[in-house]
Amino acid sequence: MKLFAKINDPELFLKSLNEQGTAFYRPVEGDLVEAVYFSTSRTVYFIGEISHQQYDILKAQAHRAEKFRINEQLGVIEVSQLEE
Repeated sequence: MKLFAKINDPELFLKSLNEQGTAFYRPVEGDLVEAVYFSTSRTVYFIGEISHQQYDILKAQAHRAEKFRINEQLGVIEVSQLEE
């Protein structure tokens, strides 16, 4: 069984991170951040406001990206670090 979650709770997202998967984030505007974590068993998509302390934790555990695109029909998340 696999999990695909869309959430806006920053604490839940940060608790979902571990070294068995990979996480990416991108600042959207102000304190609004978009992030995604994926591993073989779960994908967690986050968009919401986070505190400066939570942002520091996220930056330490995730890679910065420029863009995310989610295709639920194909089960694919495209992450780009390139400015296009």
